[in-house]
Amino acid sequence: KAVVKKAQLKSRYNLRFERKFIYLGVSPLEVINQIVLTSKFCFREIYARRSVNNIYFDDLNHTFYKMNVSGDGLREKYRLRWYSDRFEIIENPTIEVKRKFGLTGDKFSHKLPQLQLNLIETSPKVVPQEILKHIDDVEIKSKFERLQPSLLNSYERRYFLSDCGNYRITIDYNMAFYNPKAPNYMHSRKMLPDVVLELKYPLESDRESRELTQDFKVRLSKNSKYVRGCDLVYNQKS
Repeated sequence: KAVVKKAQLKSRYNLRFERKFIYLGVSPLEVINQIVLTSKFCFREIYARRSVNNIYFDDLNHTFYKMNVSGDGLREKYRLRWYSDRFEIIENPTIEVKRKFGLTGDKFSHKLPQLQLNLIETSPKVVPQEILKHIDDVEIKSKFERLQPSLLNSYERRYFLSDCGNYRITIDYNMAFYNPKAPNYMHSRKMLPDVVLELKYPLESDRESRELTQDFKVRLSKNSKYVRGCDLVYNQKS
């Protein structure tokens, strides 16, 4: 594969770092009160708690899953995301394409305000066809012609921003995963008890981030909700 220089990537994409830290055996409030709100970077909550819902897509060969597991330097991920406490009701969703370039990445979003679905009445398998009816981006449209739902998931999220504005933290918890290929996807639910802290910041803030992460008390983790969810619902891993 061709080696792409960071300077070239920065000119083409809005690159940022995304660092993930997993906490076991603690509540999200403990992580927030003991780690986030005590930081010398003075984080404050910037949004109300939201339930985040996703449908991840892959091809028949599970290419995106395999690229993530193998740690390919250049990889991507496609998902449909919406915010609602009712997971089965898809309203005002957004297609998100996440690209990774080594340790950095970017995200492209395409809103689909006209797309509305009820996953109780409609099988997740038909979602790609419904997306194709409402999307006008040629590149994404051609991609979705070859993709199918590979994982459903939901979790609760809280958002924090540092006083300097360079660092954003999200706290994810109550993570549920579903197999879209199951006869009744709701019966396939698997839960993860972890609390995931994700730190996001621009490339130029990387050096100072080391001072920030020293207080996180756990090591940096290679955590992909997509990979962990697929392992849970297909392979029964814990």
